[in-house]
Amino acid sequence: MSAYPLPGGRQISGALRIMFGQQARGGGRWITQPGAEYECFLCDTTVGPVTGATAVTRFVQTIRTTHPTYCRATAQQHFEGAQAA
Repeated sequence: MSAYPLPGGRQISGALRIMFGQQARGGGRWITQPGAEYECFLCDTTVGPVTGATAVTRFVQTIRTTHPTYCRATAQQHFEGAQAA
């Protein structure tokens, strides 16, 4: 799948999906763990899923900088996609 075009030549290069999970009343135990995954439309790769509050937080904070380091698409394509987001 190729990246989706936007006005001005920009493109959507990926999708970050976050599942928020469900915590029991009182904020203790998780009924459903939070999770996240990233799909790159430029290289047709899915990274993740990761689960757990700490892992999801770390993943969301770093995926936009870590994935381009090993993606088969060029860094410029990732930069242009990030600008569209």
